[in-house]
Amino acid sequence: MEGLLGSFTSKLVEKAKRADSRIVLAFDPTGELRSLERAKNLLSQLSDRVAGIKLGLPSLLAYGPEGLRGLMEGLEGPFICDLKMADIGYVNRMVAEEVFELGFEAVIAHAFVGIREGLEEVVGLARERGKGVLAVCAMSHRGAEEYLNARCLEMMEASRSAGVDGFILPATFPELLREARRRYPEALILSPGVGAQGPPLGSALKAGADFEIVGRALVSSPSPRLKVEEMRREMGGWTGGSWPRR
Repeated sequence: MEGLLGSFTSKLVEKAKRADSRIVLAFDPTGELRSLERAKNLLSQLSDRVAGIKLGLPSLLAYGPEGLRGLMEGLEGPFICDLKMADIGYVNRMVAEEVFELGFEAVIAHAFVGIREGLEEVVGLARERGKGVLAVCAMSHRGAEEYLNARCLEMMEASRSAGVDGFILPATFPELLREARRRYPEALILSPGVGAQGPPLGSALKAGADFEIVGRALVSSPSPRLKVEEMRREMGGWTGGSWPRR
């Protein structure tokens, strides 16, 4: 199944062009940002300067479903829900249904659950709703080398066969990014791990990613708007980006 040029991918790329940005903001509420009002204020400063916004389980627990819906309301997405779903397909589909109802444009799911009665359930629902699925095929911390990352190439192939819109691959392992881009030149790749985990800003893009997922460097900045402008300049904005690739 070919899902790599789907509705979500188009929305993300179009927003990246408008914002002239290859940053996907990863927002997690800490400290004062557990206040919904403060969180909304922060995201209001950043939403028009990033390609997309990723919200995860900490946000869902801090604000609840309706609070999360209110947080997204009036802001520029697309919004990606990062629950790293890793259950059987039946359960993952139920979770994805609720997530899409809240207004998210895409979900992140672990690829290790496999295709049959796994990823196929989530991808099928996403196609019905015009939404997206991103598959985690490797993670950015060193413990990922023990089990998960050793099967990365197999999981990318399975994910692509399932019809996902793209991969989540870490900046901390640039060799995986380079290999993914070599094998799947048309695939969408989002990469976490720059900044706080070591790799410099822009390094994942150079290795083959389309977008870098940036969290703490922006969320903890005393001047988020100035910081995101600085990052956009350093990364070169969307300049040099091309879509679709063949």
